[in-house]
Amino acid sequence: MSNKIGIYITGLGQSIDNETVEKYVERLKNELSFKTDGTFYYLKIEKKIYPIDKECTVVNLYRKSRKDKDNKNIEGELIYKMYDFQYHQILTNRFERHNIIIKNLLLFTLILKKFPQITLRLFNGDGFSRPYQTLYAFLMLFTISLCILFLVPACIEIILNSTNNDTLIEKTNAALRFFNIKTICVTNSHKTLSAIGKTILSITTLVLLFAPKSKTILTSLATEFSCVDSYITNGDQSQILLGNLDQLIEYIAENEPDPEIHFHTYSFGCILAIDALFPIAEIPPSDNIQKLTKLLITIGNPFEFINAYYPIFYERRCSVMKDKLNWINVYSILDVFSTNFRRDDKRGEAEFGIKDIALTPENINYEITSDRSGLVTFFSLNSIKMHKCYWDYSTIGQSCMKVILPSLLEKKSIPL
Repeated sequence: MSNKIGIYITGLGQSIDNETVEKYVERLKNELSFKTDGTFYYLKIEKKIYPIDKECTVVNLYRKSRKDKDNKNIEGELIYKMYDFQYHQILTNRFERHNIIIKNLLLFTLILKKFPQITLRLFNGDGFSRPYQTLYAFLMLFTISLCILFLVPACIEIILNSTNNDTLIEKTNAALRFFNIKTICVTNSHKTLSAIGKTILSITTLVLLFAPKSKTILTSLATEFSCVDSYITNGDQSQILLGNLDQLIEYIAENEPDPEIHFHTYSFGCILAIDALFPIAEIPPSDNIQKLTKLLITIGNPFEFINAYYPIFYERRCSVMKDKLNWINVYSILDVFSTNFRRDDKRGEAEFGIKDIALTPENINYEITSDRSGLVTFFSLNSIKMHKCYWDYSTIGQSCMKVILPSLLEKKSIPL
């Protein structure tokens, strides 16, 4: 019997807020406990080092009879092992070194670059069913980033006006005359600029006050969008990340007896896993991936969102894994970023897969609330907030693992 080995790949930015591989496996443990009587499940956590000097958290899931729960002399049976693939520092290192002004400048530039594609999706959705919600979200990011960029000249203007302005200008003019440079003349336009600066500062302050945790949210979203764009458009980023993933899989192949690999992915992690399993330019995946990988789980998969705004990204993919892989896709109708792999925004079986690859996922719908629509829901960005709602912050709360586990048991991907 093969050893079941999971690789956990989580998301970016807001998606990883308070999320860890330990929490993910804890939820799996809890659901198994609800399914069985007389069985005690517990976790053991260890650290592994794989080439080159990469640290990995490994969570081991054990079970034993509940009557032996407190007997430390009886070792439980290892039924699942989960490796955590950490890529965030590699992907975000360049971006995180910048201050908030540079981050906003990069976000501002990115939105300007993508604006023609954003506008095009309003008239040609190409399978993406919620272009208006994403347009509104992009406009919000654009406005906030623009306001923060305007804060710099506005603050300088107010600081200058808070001093003895006439004296400051006289001293400046004296210095300029010494170097035969044209002196400063205070005109109505200067006063108008001052008024504009104060107005910008006031508006920006109001925006930041009414956006809860605005700095954190903006920084997270800027990180997420900028790094995703960098990954998709710059091949060097994807080569580094996928090379590290290949190294982890190589480590598993060499150190785990008879491994069967399952990818557990969420948000941007889904993109990484798909790139590893179905590489670009029809290049086959590594031998270890082809021989060992049996299952892909995607949660909140942003496939349609990426395909809508980067339409050639999923073209010419290698399809060698299409007959070797089971694919479970968990989605929410209320989550603007998740994909239901259908030609409508309804619940139901998947109708297509990754472009022309003849593999469709097993669609599993997960909702935490009834369908809501209307202007309040639209302007509150509820469909974007829902991207974080596949589990509660606490591991004792309900999660999408409740709907994933039955499929895992049916496929014998985890023993009961």
